[in-house]
Amino acid sequence: MADHNVAVGVEASSREDLMVEICVAVPDDTRVHGLMRRLAGLFDRSSVSFDGVQREVRVRSEWESRSVVQVLRAVESWLADDGPDSARLSVGDRSYTMVGMPRGTVADEFTG
Repeated sequence: MADHNVAVGVEASSREDLMVEICVAVPDDTRVHGLMRRLAGLFDRSSVSFDGVQREVRVRSEWESRSVVQVLRAVESWLADDGPDSARLSVGDRSYTMVGMPRGTVADEFTG
């Protein structure tokens, strides 16, 4: 006879392991709204939050390439439209710096 409580615990634990938090540092509170709008259009509102103390927009999502790519595209768009020159992203325990591309560059031809 299987112990259903153990199976549920293991399944819940493995689901938790499949979650990732992606953090985007913002230089000031005035620039956060554009990024929040972009991300709220892609994820449930409960998955997107702003930590005013750390000045980070946080997205909690399942660990899958599509979710990560969606966040990267939203940050790229934000940087190009109304964001700062660059942004620091943290995915799990790794950090990256994304640099915004000026309008009218070759990348705009492929994305827009």
